[in-house]
Amino acid sequence: MIKGIGFSFDVMKFPVGETHVKLHSYFSGVEVGVVFDFEKTDEIITLMLLVNALKHAGLKFKNLYLSYVPFGRQDRVAVHGECFSLEVFADIINGLGAERVFVTDPHSDVTTALIKNCVINPQEAVFERILGQLQGNFYLISPDGGALKKIYKTASLPSLTTKCLGVVECSKIRDVRSGAILKTVVHTETLDGFDCVVLDDICDGGRTFIEIAKALKKKKAGKIILCVTHGFFTKGLDVFEGLFDEIYTKNGVVREFNPIRVKE
Repeated sequence: MIKGIGFSFDVMKFPVGETHVKLHSYFSGVEVGVVFDFEKTDEIITLMLLVNALKHAGLKFKNLYLSYVPFGRQDRVAVHGECFSLEVFADIINGLGAERVFVTDPHSDVTTALIKNCVINPQEAVFERILGQLQGNFYLISPDGGALKKIYKTASLPSLTTKCLGVVECSKIRDVRSGAILKTVVHTETLDGFDCVVLDDICDGGRTFIEIAKALKKKKAGKIILCVTHGFFTKGLDVFEGLFDEIYTKNGVVREFNPIRVKE
């Protein structure tokens, strides 16, 4: 979904499938912004056409807001012959010429290295209020080593120092051929009945978090809470039933059901 700040616009498609963008309700010479809430790939073309229309209408493109950076997980060339998808997307964004690009909880530092004029809304800012409202003490659970840097920043927030008992790291053993998770390891002897907050930037289908929740239960975890900035839940929410007690996300949630209490 794309929204204009300071203007409105229409999008139509010709029978052959080509997209056309037309502005209305705008004033030439004013500063405008664009909110790009990515849902599907062809919206990137619409965004490019929209910015071109802004330029030809004499509008100054001030701010671009990316609530989620598509291709953020494809942040390197892992196998010879594959594409560097994030680099391609960053080149497109840089070519749009926004003065500032606001990004919420990017997947890795590669995003901010590639996108120019980037302003970050970090993970700790997204969840500080929610974590501060939790009752009792809790552990922050890192799904893997890659998430540790951001989680330690959250754990060090002054508002959480009296509530957070520490950070517990998890690791995954995968089948190198299929990528399937064979085993999830929680690196602590016991959680002694304390609540656990699994914190990460993205939940797609949720397999990683399902396996973590199972492993946390074996370590005597109390309430298990999932906090993900970008919750897509492509397999639905039923897959988490009986494993997580609460799910929090910035993006919004499909529905609420018991025993999981889903909150924004």
